[in-house]
Amino acid sequence: MRIREIEHMFQSEDTLDKVIDSVKEDIDLVEYWNGVRKSDLTDNAQEIKKALNQLSGVYGSLRPIVAIANTEKKNREVRFYESRKMQIENANGKFTSAAVEKEASASVASYRRIKNILEAYLESAEKHISTLQSLLKDIQAEQYKHPPTE
Repeated sequence: MRIREIEHMFQSEDTLDKVIDSVKEDIDLVEYWNGVRKSDLTDNAQEIKKALNQLSGVYGSLRPIVAIANTEKKNREVRFYESRKMQIENANGKFTSAAVEKEASASVASYRRIKNILEAYLESAEKHISTLQSLLKDIQAEQYKHPPTE
């Protein structure tokens, strides 16, 4: 159960960086296709299909992890906010929502960093998929117009 292992990594800041390590293969594939896409891939249908297959797999793998990251970051932020609010009110202090919101945001900075990294790779894979689908469609349309002659 990979997802349970990843959820467990989100339970502590001490294990948070292990999340990135656990998706290293996915990140490496996105980085690889980033490099390939910077070169000329526009007319190689087989290579485009390979890229689409791999990047779709990466997307499918990263999507649930991004959901976990978003949930954990938000839950921790809300818990901090509510805890701090009760602490201030119990001490008969003046509660200022904006100030506590800033504290709550700062308290989840490491979670936000991991979430943002994961979202960036997810978005990169998604953009590549979209572009590659368009390229493949164009190649197929061109081949339909001008079938190879034997």
